[in-house]
Amino acid sequence: MKRATIKALALDKVNNSPVVILSIEGTKKILPIWIGACEASVLAMILENVTFERPLTHDLLLSMVEGLEAKMEKILINKIEDNTFYAKVILKDLTANDEEDDGLIEFDARPSDAIILALKTSSPIYVSNELVLDYSIDYPNEDYDKEDDEFKKFVENLDLDEFRKKFGKGSQGDN
Repeated sequence: MKRATIKALALDKVNNSPVVILSIEGTKKILPIWIGACEASVLAMILENVTFERPLTHDLLLSMVEGLEAKMEKILINKIEDNTFYAKVILKDLTANDEEDDGLIEFDARPSDAIILALKTSSPIYVSNELVLDYSIDYPNEDYDKEDDEFKKFVENLDLDEFRKKFGKGSQGDN
């Protein structure tokens, strides 16, 4: 599995759907994941450090996890089936003290929700090797890590049809 970070949020102009673009660390590869509009809004607010008086759904979930004496360990975007991405939220049970039990608990999740939880807790995001090999593309610029207008232009002009061809007819993302 490869560690990933959020490189950008984009809009698929063909079907007007938000796309989160993950950067695969140690490579020049990016992986797009189509997400819902509501999740994209929450993700954008987190990236912009917007705060709210009352907890959002993801905040509530994290409060419950903490109340149950667990913590976010990591997330793993692990597969794609029928053009839909799947992820796992992996929690650590802080009360586990059995040497044979590592205390890790896995939950099925939509990648968008898992990414939001990871961002809120500064937990690492991982992508399975298979997804990196089969569904990512190389960013063509030498200065991949440089945050500049060139990458913004690349994202704005990104032809998501290239990705769609890898998925088949179209992508449902994580919905």
